[in-house]
Amino acid sequence: MNKYRYAKVGLTVMVALSMAACGKSCGQPAPSGANAPAADSVDSFTKEPVKLTIVNHGAGINHETDLENVILKPIRTMYPNISIELIKGKSLNDIIAAGDTPDLIATSNFYLDLLLGMGLATDLNEFVKTFKIDLTRLEPETIATLSRYGKKGELYGMPYSMNYGIMAYNKDIFDKFGVAYPKDGMNWDEVIELAKKLTRKSDSTQYLGIDPGLPQVMTRPYSLPVTDASGEKAALTTDGYKMVFSKLRAIYDIPGMIDPKTNYLKDNIDFFLKDQRVAMEPYWISALSTRVLPLAQQGQNFNWDLVSFPSYPDKPGLGREVDFHLLMVTPSSKNKDAAYRVLQALQSTEAQVVMNKGGRLTALKDPAIRKDFAVDLNIFEGKNLAGVFSVKPAPAPRSSMYDSKGYSYLNEALKSMILSSTDINTALREAEEKTNKYIEEEKQKQK
Repeated sequence: MNKYRYAKVGLTVMVALSMAACGKSCGQPAPSGANAPAADSVDSFTKEPVKLTIVNHGAGINHETDLENVILKPIRTMYPNISIELIKGKSLNDIIAAGDTPDLIATSNFYLDLLLGMGLATDLNEFVKTFKIDLTRLEPETIATLSRYGKKGELYGMPYSMNYGIMAYNKDIFDKFGVAYPKDGMNWDEVIELAKKLTRKSDSTQYLGIDPGLPQVMTRPYSLPVTDASGEKAALTTDGYKMVFSKLRAIYDIPGMIDPKTNYLKDNIDFFLKDQRVAMEPYWISALSTRVLPLAQQGQNFNWDLVSFPSYPDKPGLGREVDFHLLMVTPSSKNKDAAYRVLQALQSTEAQVVMNKGGRLTALKDPAIRKDFAVDLNIFEGKNLAGVFSVKPAPAPRSSMYDSKGYSYLNEALKSMILSSTDINTALREAEEKTNKYIEEEKQKQK
């Protein structure tokens, strides 16, 4: 059965509205032959102003400043006549229900299942051919990930920026306890041993060696999916999940790690950045840059640095899972040619350099560009950026419509293991049972 068949409540209605809005073209390849987008000279295209609309769905383009820095500024040199309106304040479902399907969707690879199920994707292979886009310039895992969604070789999105896993660390805490700094290429067992040396109480402050975060921080880099190959049955009791939860168990067994008052079901990055009582913080480089920048501007920065995201002993050299932002052209776009040119412009070296310097990591596999990541922000000066890229992104786990709910049950399993001493097998079995129940309920709603 097609894994895209089921979605959230009301998806059937949304798909119908989307199909009505775009006629017979939904989900179909871009037009070819005489109807293909014209890759004529840039000069001829830029004679008339063109306005497009875009919706952000998990790509961090939340306001006009993001739109300007991430898309408009990088493409303006090539296409100054293109303007883009960011539709905000409404959910994607509501926008489609109102018949206002945008020209472009900025999203993350983890939302492709949902967007494909809603009929919002155009095959970009003809665009790649017509505009002579060299996909080999991109981070290889981005195209490998996209290829999993094209059953017949379709390409449903164009990557424009990467997110890279990192491990930030507080040098002052390491110095305080006389522990050597972490190194690039460490595995989780080595990191846990370091955490044991740094989880200590001093001057009434409980320091934590590491904040491992939500379960997916460690399950996704091992490429563990929420569901099995069918996409319709939970797969949370596998040996892989048991192994990862055993690592988490080892972390929380360190004396001093567990605080019953702590909410272990949320992002506790403030323990690292503001409280400054966490020694090591596995995180995303883009998310870290947006959080460090205000601290630096307010004079509240501190002595921190970066190393590569830890690997698993049996998967050396692989860091956090591939995560990238991409643009999708909707089948109902009234000006596909202009939309394609936005994608074209963002693939240029010039655009990638501008975006990369502004704080969105290039999607190109070009070390010369990466070394200047966020230089315009002046927050990574003197930091070990090169070390971050010394590991490769792990393959992204297979995704499904039920991942969000499955991860929420995994969060509950982690909390139960931490605060109630529930054994790993029981915690994971309960999470799997809850996910399977949810899947069945969603299936019934679609009948």
